[in-house]
Amino acid sequence: MGYRAENLLRLLKAATPTILGLIGVILLATPVRLAEGWLPTPIIPLLVVFFWSIYSPDYMPSVSVFIIGLLQDLLTGGPLGLWALVYLTTQYVVMSQRSYFLGREQRVVWLGFTMAAISASILLWLVMNLMSGAILPVRALIVQMIATVLIYPLFGMAFRQLHRRVLVEA
Repeated sequence: MGYRAENLLRLLKAATPTILGLIGVILLATPVRLAEGWLPTPIIPLLVVFFWSIYSPDYMPSVSVFIIGLLQDLLTGGPLGLWALVYLTTQYVVMSQRSYFLGREQRVVWLGFTMAAISASILLWLVMNLMSGAILPVRALIVQMIATVLIYPLFGMAFRQLHRRVLVEA
């Protein structure tokens, strides 16, 4: 393999988590109706930020997390910077607990993700309440976070395989 091809491959590997986050944002912004519209689209970028902040934080720098959040705000019409704040806060907290999660059973990591999703929900709800000047309903946000938490094991398995086969072994 030539020098340029090796560099391109190395760059692609390094960008993999960021690309996954950006794809997650696009899927989230796409008007897909799951289960006849009563099941909200899981917040895939939150899964990406959580997982990669534990297992490969070097491949998920804060600038990538910020861009993922900013793109989500732009595509979903949210307040500019809100999702970036949520994702950066999640990344900071997760990375501070990274040594605890490494080597733990996946159900422990899933419980950690559940706590991160609850925290993200509370942060989102509080900021939106402050911005609107009213107490907003919380039901839709809770249902979306439940869907996100329930899908984590599937994404966690896929991300572990990708991490092992592409980033670690290659």
